[in-house]
Amino acid sequence: MPWIKPVKMSEMKSVMTDSEESPTVFHRLMGHTPELLTAFTPLQNAVKQVSLSDLMRERLITYVSNLNGCTYCTAGHTKALEALGETEKNIQALLDSRISAFDDRTQAVLTYARRLVQDRNELSRESFEEMKRAGMSEREVVEVNHVTAYTSYTNQLSIGLGL
Repeated sequence: MPWIKPVKMSEMKSVMTDSEESPTVFHRLMGHTPELLTAFTPLQNAVKQVSLSDLMRERLITYVSNLNGCTYCTAGHTKALEALGETEKNIQALLDSRISAFDDRTQAVLTYARRLVQDRNELSRESFEEMKRAGMSEREVVEVNHVTAYTSYTNQLSIGLGL
């Protein structure tokens, strides 16, 4: 249960005018600051449009959310992974930080994300090169960096409001 009362659903229609999706509790909490929610929404939509596959993006978001200790985001994105057909075995591997269970490309992405989130001293050009050797383009590497940072931001918003 969040620490502040979410904005009523009826009031969210005037705040989320560009969205066809039903507001989540996260959005309803952000609805207390309509100007920030209005600025946030295009970024959220852009993250959904990256060239990474939906499965890779959701694996990354779930893994980072779990690393950051955000149970709300981890649970929501675990459901998204299930909807994409991810196996229970792979979901559990993400939640247990057993990245060796994945292919080289996914391992490189998750290793980079772990370093960025938890072990910045281990983050180096070699981290970038590992992703490139795993077949990722420079665009995809930038997207991995962006999705990781964006996820950490949304995790902190959620944790900080009691989700």
